[in-house]
Amino acid sequence: MKRVLVYRRKFLAKSETFIYQQLIGHKQVKPAVLTRSRPINRRQFPFSPIYVRRSFKGLVPWLRKKKIKCLHARFGTAGVEILPIARRAKLPLIVSFHGFDATKLVKQSSSYRMKLRRLFRHAAAVTVVSNHMKRRLIRLGCPAHKITLIRSGINLQKFPYLPTPPVKDGKYRILSVGRLTEKKGMNTLIKAFRKVHEKYPQARLTIVGEGEERRKLKKLVRRLRLKKQVTFTGALPHDKVREQMEKCHLFVIACKTAKDGNQEGIPNVLMEAMATGRPVVSTYHAGIPELIEHGKHGYLVPEGASTKLAKMITTVLEEQENWPVITTLARERVEQQHDIEKQREILERLYLQVLKKAR
Repeated sequence: MKRVLVYRRKFLAKSETFIYQQLIGHKQVKPAVLTRSRPINRRQFPFSPIYVRRSFKGLVPWLRKKKIKCLHARFGTAGVEILPIARRAKLPLIVSFHGFDATKLVKQSSSYRMKLRRLFRHAAAVTVVSNHMKRRLIRLGCPAHKITLIRSGINLQKFPYLPTPPVKDGKYRILSVGRLTEKKGMNTLIKAFRKVHEKYPQARLTIVGEGEERRKLKKLVRRLRLKKQVTFTGALPHDKVREQMEKCHLFVIACKTAKDGNQEGIPNVLMEAMATGRPVVSTYHAGIPELIEHGKHGYLVPEGASTKLAKMITTVLEEQENWPVITTLARERVEQQHDIEKQREILERLYLQVLKKAR
């Protein structure tokens, strides 16, 4: 089998399940991983072989020795970094964009924008997770014919469709999962929940995740006098997140464009909640409307609009009779567009096309 080397500077953050899921399970190519530091979260992401090279010195002959036939950089930043090696080794390079690398960094750094133009000229192929991101890259100078849409996917067997737990005495359980960063919009959600709590005093909000905004968010909860109603669990292993989804009545993530321009791709947790059979409320942000058609697969409100978000959450809680239809259609949507097996096949076909062209 042909060998593909997947480059991720740090392998692998807990939130990067989407990378791991597209790394395993190939049938016609054999991926290996190149990273710059000792791998982390090995129990969550068991994989071999993983090569650690703190420096790129001597990498070109090493690639020949390992019989690598194609390089695959995860994130545009990694593509920029490894492009000179790909050119010296005369190997085709595939670059996958996921979010900040097509938004935040582009806004922050003119140097990065210039490097992207060079990367787009020389890369054999580019992948994106949404049509929204595809349009962004085209505006940045990437030829449309080089772009392949490979959506993030989930293992549907791990997220069976389950009936929503019964609601007793208005004790609604609302769940949100994501890094505690500005673009996840947790502050918007907390402000919205205050209004929800006024109508449903027994409702509870659980926030799963860790990040730099934790202290600020906890302060907001105290200021709004919601300390007993809002729980921060910190980061949880994937199986524990799944348990939280199974117990909740409604999943909400209020993503928004951060002040520095950072945007999402499409959060995998939305797909997981939809697959599990939970009604979801989110925002008209980045690629999310490609996953959720408002009123059909879930519900969407504008970014940063806490009052509208509160109203939407309240409406959904009041219309439990609609949950079975909405959640069934949501499950079908995920099965059609975000089954990891189908998305992995698209990636493998791309590998084979690029390898064939490079021969």
